[in-house]
Amino acid sequence: MYKAVIFDLDNTLLNYSLSETESMRKTCNDHNLFIDDVIQWNLFWRSFSEHNFRHWMDFVNGGEVKTIGDVLRFSFRDTLDLEEALHSKLSDTYWNYFCNTCIFEDGAEEILPILMAKFQLGIITNGVSESQRKRLKAGKIHDIFKSIVISDEVGIRKPNKEIFNIALSDFSLSNNEVLFIGDSLQDDYHGAMNSEIDFCFYNRQNIEVSNDIKLKYNIRNLLDLVTILGL
Repeated sequence: MYKAVIFDLDNTLLNYSLSETESMRKTCNDHNLFIDDVIQWNLFWRSFSEHNFRHWMDFVNGGEVKTIGDVLRFSFRDTLDLEEALHSKLSDTYWNYFCNTCIFEDGAEEILPILMAKFQLGIITNGVSESQRKRLKAGKIHDIFKSIVISDEVGIRKPNKEIFNIALSDFSLSNNEVLFIGDSLQDDYHGAMNSEIDFCFYNRQNIEVSNDIKLKYNIRNLLDLVTILGL
């Protein structure tokens, strides 16, 4: 029987993708970029996302990009090629908006109070401490979690089992007493398997899962947890 339920954060409890887009639109509006120009906005956003992914991967893999500020500045630089001072201002504006934006995944706000009545709750997330904690606080849910394990704080990323062990230690529970829920088969599923923890795949995009992926549960909406957990 489960005694704790642990969630991934981005695109599991919080809609990371919408938060990114909304924060960038506000940033561009504040700096008078692409106002009412849908075509240029789309071209910018596509290019920025590509550069941002490249710099982010360099950052998380210990490359030449050392901070999240660098990730954003370099992404704006490579996309817009404007003055360096403007790239920095855009980065600061975007980061402020993003850190204070909390958009819940469908069903998240409704399921958390239901789960709280029966289980201890936790989060394991690959992310930057400032943004993860501020977004949880913006959504007024930071304090409902007994354990919040952030890769940026502990120096370990999913799917390494050590990050899961930290959460288990916080709960003083064994791996068969917790359920982990996430949207990533690469990080979340393999991390749970490495830790021998039951995994619930939050299949938000309704993808087909290959037969060699052995899921404990496969859900489309977080409210499906009511049924699988017998609540």
